[in-house]
Amino acid sequence: MIPIDTIKVVVLCRDPLVRAGLRDTLQAESDFQLLPNDWQPLVRHSLHESRVDLVVADYDHALELLEDCRATGPMRHGWMPNVLIVTHRDSEGEIRHALEAGVRGYLFLGCGLDELVRAARSVRRGIRYVGMLAAQRLADSVACSSLTFREMDVLRLVVKGHSNKVVARQLDIAIGTVKSHLKSIFEKLDATSRTEVAAVAEERGLLALPSGLAHGKHGESNKAALSELAMH
Repeated sequence: MIPIDTIKVVVLCRDPLVRAGLRDTLQAESDFQLLPNDWQPLVRHSLHESRVDLVVADYDHALELLEDCRATGPMRHGWMPNVLIVTHRDSEGEIRHALEAGVRGYLFLGCGLDELVRAARSVRRGIRYVGMLAAQRLADSVACSSLTFREMDVLRLVVKGHSNKVVARQLDIAIGTVKSHLKSIFEKLDATSRTEVAAVAEERGLLALPSGLAHGKHGESNKAALSELAMH
């Protein structure tokens, strides 16, 4: 007999072994009911009918689902699905991007089974859950000043190997302004050369972010996410 407070879950993951492991772990708990994995018809219909309580997904599926809901589904009416990501993607930029997109939980592959279950229950209740290692990545980023929009523009061009003169021409700013932005970028990323700046930006996932997602306003979202960790 299915408990009244059963959590209806869909697991969306391209890797069949990971998908099976996630399903088996949650299925072993009496309060989880695992629904079929039929991505197109079942998930979209069930979300529209509010019959899915929780979606546990890999990174790409999670963002695809949220984008789909944002464009055509329930999010247009103020409702957002409870999505927990379980992934190998561990850069600061990717974590921040997912949280900004509306993901409520973020775990790295390799987390404990107990933590997966705990995170799933928390996300189902609408409580944001960020795993310890992911939280550490966010904590490191909050400790550093975020880059401004213009600094990101300069960073992208510098990483491509452009000189200050070329950067200035492409952004239609003075060379002195480029140097000023570079000085600020070096300080914020704790780097001393263009090569090191590129390496740090790659490690933090800044270069993979859509335009604007490295701006300081997202630091507030990171802080809000971190403040909720105390509720675990």
